[in-house]
Amino acid sequence: MTSSPLVKELMVCNPIVIDPESTVRKAIEMMETHGVGSVIVVEKFTRKPLNIITHKDVISAIYHSMLDSPISELIELLEKKELITIREEDTVIDAIRIFEEKGIEHLPVINAEGVLVGIITGTDILKGLPRFALIDPLTGLENRRVLDYLSQKLKRQRVRDLYVLFIDVDNFKRINDTYGHVFGDQVLRRLAQEILASVRAYDNVIRFGGEEIVVILHRVNYSQAMDIAQRIRKRVKSITFEEHPEVRITVSVGVAPYTGDLLETIKRADEAMYKAKKVGRDTVVSVK
Repeated sequence: MTSSPLVKELMVCNPIVIDPESTVRKAIEMMETHGVGSVIVVEKFTRKPLNIITHKDVISAIYHSMLDSPISELIELLEKKELITIREEDTVIDAIRIFEEKGIEHLPVINAEGVLVGIITGTDILKGLPRFALIDPLTGLENRRVLDYLSQKLKRQRVRDLYVLFIDVDNFKRINDTYGHVFGDQVLRRLAQEILASVRAYDNVIRFGGEEIVVILHRVNYSQAMDIAQRIRKRVKSITFEEHPEVRITVSVGVAPYTGDLLETIKRADEAMYKAKKVGRDTVVSVK
């Protein structure tokens, strides 16, 4: 048996598809409705994959005033390369190798007949790999190993519309000293739950260390990032504990825009978080 999972074990089945004669506007609507960053173009009756339309392609369509043009015309205009696919019986290692060699993030998955059966992304692989490797056992959040993968991915994609939140529990040592580490662990689990409930499924929530949590917000502007940060702060402040009703927890949050280097951005968000501590805690501070 192979030591690496097969693609079919981690892929997302029934990916969002569209035929080449549909309009670009229709593709945009499908991306927005399903909250995805791409749709796969397939032959109308055979479901054999032909190409893929991403957010970047949509921007090109807007520039060329092609929103109401068939997707086939946009593919021709952009001279998009032949679609790269992977077989469902290939291994996840094969998928990672293709991601690295081709500098891509989406791989349509085909069966033996060449028919589309799914799609696999780096995010799917991260979520599907053994929990002990990438998931913090206490909180269920991603752990710091995820940062290495994300750092390289973001550099390849030259992402800009991304913000980092650095979150730290105020006076957490006092909670541990007063109520014990078992209760402190419960606080961290509840904190993780509220943060996850405040962000989107495709954002990354990472336990950075101790009571520090890093949130990576994808496809947001400054206003949206600040709104999410404030939402997290308010939700955390509303947490109550039945066994210790007198306990209220707050967080200080630093917000920083992506600079092109994820670790550097995290450092800047951390610095903003410390400024939030200095102005009184339970607040959000951003850096430009």
